[in-house]
Amino acid sequence: TSENLLTDKSGRLRLDTVDDLFNILQLRKKRKERKAPIRKKQAEPEIIPETVDEKLFLTAVIENKMAVVEKYLSDGGNPNVFDDFKRTALHKASFKGNVDIMKRLLEAGANIEDKDKLEATAVHWACRGGSLPALELLLNEGAKFTSRDKLRSTPLHVAVRTGHCDCAEHLIHCGADVNAKDRDGDTPMHDAVRINRFKMIKLLMMYGASLTTKNCDGKTPMESLYSWQSGAKNILCNFKFSEKEDST
Repeated sequence: TSENLLTDKSGRLRLDTVDDLFNILQLRKKRKERKAPIRKKQAEPEIIPETVDEKLFLTAVIENKMAVVEKYLSDGGNPNVFDDFKRTALHKASFKGNVDIMKRLLEAGANIEDKDKLEATAVHWACRGGSLPALELLLNEGAKFTSRDKLRSTPLHVAVRTGHCDCAEHLIHCGADVNAKDRDGDTPMHDAVRINRFKMIKLLMMYGASLTTKNCDGKTPMESLYSWQSGAKNILCNFKFSEKEDST
């Protein structure tokens, strides 16, 4: 066996070569791994209080504690309660991507189009959090992808600004307007260029986003490039060049 090769007649370890030393260390490591007991972490039982108030309910929604949420709803709690910023439980669950909680809230009658103080809907929050499953659930349940917040931003604007390409592409597939303007006249492409979201720029261009639409300052996305890093400009130029090559 490998152990016999590493010992002399008296049973002591051989250190004739560097290879021997390496093999010994490896053997000891394997022995230690075999001896080390495998400890399985036991999930701590979820403590459910006798009564769940609105504050505890909203916290449980964020922390994905279904048992606490269920207790609140089973006791007749209002699924549409909100915090000081008018962010509902569905807003919070959508942001965190807690899909099972979202399903339970919707079953309990949560209003899918409720808006917070900045007039953002659950769809806006799902895009902000970057959870594609959360976004898909909301849209499948009839939520609008055309909703506007206080800045007249669409969910696509939000997905672009936060860099969540999966959410942005899903919105586009569902029919979101790639050239929608917010309060400042900025399209998603203006936003992508402004903050150098390189992948997003490519995505928007692939789906036909305009490079000539002007915002309220009279600037196109291309014109606004001169105020920012040159990296985005190179991407746009390279993309346009490759499109010309493909068409030839």
